[in-house]
Amino acid sequence: MKKGKNIQEFGTLLADHIAAFVRVQTHWCRVKEVDWDDKTFTAVAVRDDLPFYDVSLGLGSFYRRPAKDSLCLIGIIENADTDAFLIDAEAFDEAVWHSGESKLTIKKQGFIVKQGDESLKQVLNDWQAALIKLCEEVSKVVVSIGITPNVAAIAEIKKQVQDIKRRLNGILIA
Repeated sequence: MKKGKNIQEFGTLLADHIAAFVRVQTHWCRVKEVDWDDKTFTAVAVRDDLPFYDVSLGLGSFYRRPAKDSLCLIGIIENADTDAFLIDAEAFDEAVWHSGESKLTIKKQGFIVKQGDESLKQVLNDWQAALIKLCEEVSKVVVSIGITPNVAAIAEIKKQVQDIKRRLNGILIA
């Protein structure tokens, strides 16, 4: 083995050994400003009012928008104060998960579930509209010989479908 390689390996081992003694840094903070477009926020440490700027709200697959003035816990990447990230917060205005073309958004008003350009709410609303149209068309059927459709039962199904749509629209917001 060459001397240079030994020295390089020794340096790496020494750096790893020293890094093992450096404690992971976390800080309790208050959220001051959130820049949802840039996925960053500004926080102020509870203990010493030290400000932390451009704290990351996530890493790409999961972002959370903490509520202003909420208590939060931030971590410092490799103990560099300029590389802070959100660990958790006591209150959130929004959370967004991404996985490929799938996206789940949680807001105080409800949920948004998407796959590509398709929204679960829109698909369910389209299904409801098709079912209502089917009920309306079946209720128009007139049979001259035999049993005609039970128009009252069809109207009740239509009412139930409309109630399900109302309930779903209370959960899904887009």
